[in-house]
Amino acid sequence: MNGREIKPLRMRNGICMSTEKKSEDISASLDERSKLVDCIIGPFTTYLTSATNKTSSINDYIRHDEECGNVLKFVESVVGAFFDNDLFHTVRTFLENAKGSFGLSVSSSLDAHRQVCFAAKGQTLSLAFYPRKGIICFGSEQAAVKAGLNYDLPEGQPGNFTPVDEDAMRLDLDDLSGEICLVDWGYKDHNPSISPPNRMLSVEKLMGGAVSVVLHHQTNSMGKTTFRKRLVPLENNECIKPLLDDVDDPIRADIEDIPRICSGIQDEWNDASLNRLTAWNLAKCIRQRLKGHVNGTIKKGTTDVDILLTGCEVSLWLAEQFAADLNKCFPKLQIKTVSSNKLLGLFGQELAMPTIGFPFTSRTLDMHDDPIVIIVSHSGGTFSPLACSNLLQSFSRSIFAVTSEWDTQIGKQLRGMYDSKKDLLMSRIFSTEVGVRPAEPCSVSVAATHQLLTNIFEHICLTIISDPGFRAVSGAVVTETDLRILERCNRENITALEKMTGANKRGCEFVLLNIIYIPSRLVADLLPTLRCRSRFIHNEEPEGCSYPLISGIATACGLKAEWAFYITRFFDAFIYFWLPQINVTILRIVQGRNIRHRMVGRTVVIGDIPWVAQAAEAFLGKIFACSYSIAGCGVLSGNPADHLVHRHTHRVVRGSLLVCGMPDGRLAALTTAEASACLAVNQASSIQSIGGTCESITIGHNPHKLPLAKRAIFLEKCRPDFLCEKILKDNDQKENEHRASVCKIVKPEQAPKESLKESLTRRFSMNSTGSTGNADEGLDRSRSSARLLGAYSNMEKEASTLSFYGNLTEKAHRKLDSASHVDAMIGKVVNDMMRDSRSVDQIRATFYQFDKDGSGELDLDEFMAAYKVLRPNVTDDQLKAMFEEADLDKGGTLDFEEFRIIASMPEIDVLRKIGIENRDERGILQVEPSKETYFGQDLSKLSPPGVGAFLMSQSQNLSMELYESRIASMQRFVAMTVMFHQMGMRVQSFFPKISFGFLGYRMDRTHSIMRIATTASPVSGADVRDRMVEIRLRSEINKFVGKIGSVWRKKKQTMNKAE
Repeated sequence: MNGREIKPLRMRNGICMSTEKKSEDISASLDERSKLVDCIIGPFTTYLTSATNKTSSINDYIRHDEECGNVLKFVESVVGAFFDNDLFHTVRTFLENAKGSFGLSVSSSLDAHRQVCFAAKGQTLSLAFYPRKGIICFGSEQAAVKAGLNYDLPEGQPGNFTPVDEDAMRLDLDDLSGEICLVDWGYKDHNPSISPPNRMLSVEKLMGGAVSVVLHHQTNSMGKTTFRKRLVPLENNECIKPLLDDVDDPIRADIEDIPRICSGIQDEWNDASLNRLTAWNLAKCIRQRLKGHVNGTIKKGTTDVDILLTGCEVSLWLAEQFAADLNKCFPKLQIKTVSSNKLLGLFGQELAMPTIGFPFTSRTLDMHDDPIVIIVSHSGGTFSPLACSNLLQSFSRSIFAVTSEWDTQIGKQLRGMYDSKKDLLMSRIFSTEVGVRPAEPCSVSVAATHQLLTNIFEHICLTIISDPGFRAVSGAVVTETDLRILERCNRENITALEKMTGANKRGCEFVLLNIIYIPSRLVADLLPTLRCRSRFIHNEEPEGCSYPLISGIATACGLKAEWAFYITRFFDAFIYFWLPQINVTILRIVQGRNIRHRMVGRTVVIGDIPWVAQAAEAFLGKIFACSYSIAGCGVLSGNPADHLVHRHTHRVVRGSLLVCGMPDGRLAALTTAEASACLAVNQASSIQSIGGTCESITIGHNPHKLPLAKRAIFLEKCRPDFLCEKILKDNDQKENEHRASVCKIVKPEQAPKESLKESLTRRFSMNSTGSTGNADEGLDRSRSSARLLGAYSNMEKEASTLSFYGNLTEKAHRKLDSASHVDAMIGKVVNDMMRDSRSVDQIRATFYQFDKDGSGELDLDEFMAAYKVLRPNVTDDQLKAMFEEADLDKGGTLDFEEFRIIASMPEIDVLRKIGIENRDERGILQVEPSKETYFGQDLSKLSPPGVGAFLMSQSQNLSMELYESRIASMQRFVAMTVMFHQMGMRVQSFFPKISFGFLGYRMDRTHSIMRIATTASPVSGADVRDRMVEIRLRSEINKFVGKIGSVWRKKKQTMNKAE
């Protein structure tokens, strides 16, 4: 079938006649096939029965007696296979019988000039048609086939193609069910050559009719969706982002793009954008879920899942931090984070894959009652999250995705869940609008995803705390005040990012900060060795030179003894052998660096909270992935407040680099965290090896440098002060004024002497006189974590002591003053327990005293009178707001339990929860940023008398923790990317200089041929489709059995009553 015509044999009167027929005519006609079989069977039977063929192996398989029809069947099968098994039918047969996940591109030597066949099963596959350029792109990634939008053909237009003025289109094959696509460009005026078994399939024309496309689904899962509706326009489409233009340094371009991207995310969130539409759907699903908890239709259990987050690698680490923050704010909700690979192994396999070392099984993850699922995947096409977006549809209809753009594979699968006509507003995609970034190291994608998750976090919190019933069932701890503080820090964060990256939110370049100077010095140990080794290569003895260095000097000095040259040559060999080490030592002496540090094989250890440490490790590891081994470095990471010291201090050798992110210890809730990080840095920096240790660098907002740290980077505080910082500054100002007055009135020799206790207390509370390193006001001086810890500890003790002594009698005061410290602590604990018990008794007595009608409930007037007995300083407006807060069932009355809860809460916590106003002038659910000059200013004005300032500052602990996890940690990560980029750039640019441009590499690439968008999965997705059907069927059967059981129980109860 090498041409369009064949010459079959026809038997006429026992004579074989030759006629010319087109292969398409014979293939399409059963009569012609029968004639061809008749023509072949006679000569073939003669061949089988001939004496020359009796020993042929074909006789072992075919019996050629006339009564057995094997010869006829054999010839018919051969003719049918010849005409039917074309390229399309062959791929179809293979796909129907193959098992696994794969994508295929198949061509035949017979039809390679006009046909190619594609197949997808468990692996994504897309084709893009460019009529104006005459090209067709295909690949496993949607983003890859967009290359035709940015680039022209190197040789211009194809010679035999006439450009067509049509927009480029993309076709995504159905990889879940399995689909085949035949592309034929050999028949422009009529349909392509397809064998009869497949000729009932429709043929679609593209590119002005020059290209024919034939599709076949294995399960016909596309339904009645027409071919044209499946095509995605690549041009003149606002939802399609073209690939970025090439730049010399894509990593730097990505880092400089962080402020613009994050600012764009915030601006779109505050506007009526698609992200807001998706947020509206998410809030709708959350309300529906929590209503089930309130009315009891959803029963709580330890294995239930309310919100499930999943992803891979960096996306998973960001999701884990997001889930941790939600769990901290809503402790009664079941919020879990599971790797997509584990979900795929548990639910997507015919035989479930055990998750050894993790508490996840199909029984411990109860996915019933439509849980909310959030898939975090920057690329939107990573294999396991993509498979989970299909698999989890069997458990829930409330699935959302956080991706880099709207046009992703995961987005396509989630949009397929709903009817495009009936569910126009069912948006399920949150987009960072970053698009596909060609650089391997993850910088802007991480920052943008974290920024978007912060906005989603605020929206979820606001949705829950807007309803008192939801607050009760979720155990809400977060308040609107916390969210307003977080939103203020969130918006000020853009300014901080601009100053760190050197580019503003409009993409204009600023002058880079001095932050890039420090890492350039820290990689100096890598480059001197390289310079010296290259110098050793080029300084070999050239032709025409008779003597090496020492021998030449000796000869010039008149040395002629032969035995002496043996000594000079020994020193020459010593110098040339140790030349790199000698030059490194000289350079270190000149630079003032430790000469005993290791010269090669350096290790970088990164310490910070988990998501920052892991993401920074991935970034730096990819920066040096392609570097030559002589300039490479190992990268490790850990949490300095947990396992950094235990896991990595044995790797701290001479010259290792420790980069540690420090929480802002100036905030009372984070002081102990900074002290823990400081202790880890000091322990690592104290390890000595031949008189040398690691080089440690700290990155943080508190402008205090550790004595053992080599360098310290201070990030500017782009936010107002918290109340605890305001208290410290006020105390400092008072102490400075007091000192000034004492210095004027009292002479030094007449000054009263301090006791040791007073001296220590003052020293822990006062500021040090070190350099601040930032542009804050004069009172915001540098304080070490130890001094901050001492200052806040003193404040806490003072506040608790006042509260404790205020509840004691005068006799108990005198007795406690004479007691020991241990006895005093025991007395304090016992008094607190007794006070709590008396408080409950007092609340109960007050409740029944004002329950005049004995109904067991208090109306508004009764509540206001009763509460004023307990706390008389609260205003009527505040009491009305408290009543609405406590009335969970909206019945207009409070029972004893509701009254006890509101009466037992500290006044500060009650005041922070009431008065929620969470919609802007447009009626959109929105968190308005705090407008206070310092956080806690409004709370100080509303607080009743007797509530201390530090007690009010403790109510901001959650706000401080959210600031650390959502804002400050992101700033430290961006600072690390700036620093590590400069490290990698200096090493990368060195090699072309010493090799005249022959040696070099690009740090925006890795050795892996798989880019970030196609991260491989260790778990197969071959069984996802079958498992989806099985899980859905099992779920429907369980619901049906449950309904039958419910009806039977009701009927049985009726029968029992009748008897």
